[in-house]
Amino acid sequence: MPFYEDYFDLQLRFAARYAELVGLSLTEAIDRCTNLRRRFGLWGAAGDERWNGFLRRVAGHATHQDILRVAITMHECRSSSMPSPFGCFTYESPDSQGILRLHFMPDERHRQASPLAESCLPERRAELRALVMEVRRLHPGLRRVRGISWLYHVQAYRNLFPPTYAASVQPTTEALKLTGSSTWGQVLDYRHRLRPGIADRVLSVLGPSTAHAPWLAFPCQPLSAVGPAEDFFAWFA
Repeated sequence: MPFYEDYFDLQLRFAARYAELVGLSLTEAIDRCTNLRRRFGLWGAAGDERWNGFLRRVAGHATHQDILRVAITMHECRSSSMPSPFGCFTYESPDSQGILRLHFMPDERHRQASPLAESCLPERRAELRALVMEVRRLHPGLRRVRGISWLYHVQAYRNLFPPTYAASVQPTTEALKLTGSSTWGQVLDYRHRLRPGIADRVLSVLGPSTAHAPWLAFPCQPLSAVGPAEDFFAWFA
């Protein structure tokens, strides 16, 4: 089986089900409810042309299996990306309000063991410290750090952060996007294989009662956390 075949299969079935429930085209649902664009490395304006080309190819194929093959081919042909210098962590530069968005994105280097296993936590803390030190140097106007992820349900993950940040974890009140890994990431194990039974669970819960908020079909709802940048600087000093 090609890598991610079952993952992409689930996402495409989810999009098709969502499209049927709310009256969207399949291409609109794929654009709104999958993270395929990120998995293909096509995020941002630079990826617009190839992403729109993919959606046109989707529109021209009649069967799920044909569309799945197109998705697998797109993933296999993606441009290679540089690994994050901060291991499992990446960040978006602060916005106009001085708020930085933090992401946890393990890659091929982190598939030998769970990146949140106890034996791996010192490495995760070192990665976060390096990230925080760079951010402090490059973005002196940084005021706050924010994250949204299902991983805040995991104690080992929360323990990586300053106590004030960990204590701020709460359900988010905003509409959630399904175009990243803050929700979709929970369906994969640390080897990036689909967790047993998760596809049936997610697809069975996506229905009329969850169509208005499709993220409710997932077992864990993403939680949000936010904290002062100064607390991060002190914690990782």
